[in-house]
Amino acid sequence: MVAELIRLDNAFMTGPVMAELLYGVRGKKETDQLDVLFTTIPCLDVEQTDWISTGNKLRDLHSRGVTVPLTDVLIASVAIRNRMAVLTLDKHFQHLSVDCLGPIK
Repeated sequence: MVAELIRLDNAFMTGPVMAELLYGVRGKKETDQLDVLFTTIPCLDVEQTDWISTGNKLRDLHSRGVTVPLTDVLIASVAIRNRMAVLTLDKHFQHLSVDCLGPIK
């Protein structure tokens, strides 16, 4: 699915996604692959309104006893503002008001 989205110029990422990918990298080969990916896929900027939406959503989730990482909420906020879906297998996104591609089981 990722390859098809890239081929169709329909793939985007944002800074938190880049940071999470870099955090999980294992070795030079993966680092080189990410370098290619980062030059291929456009990066959506995080804006002040995204931080405000993220803070409000985190507070709302906390009041309901739900814990979701800040980065996931920020990614969802950027996607919502840009009217985009998120390709994810991360179960945290089931708590966020964002369309998701891929199974969340």
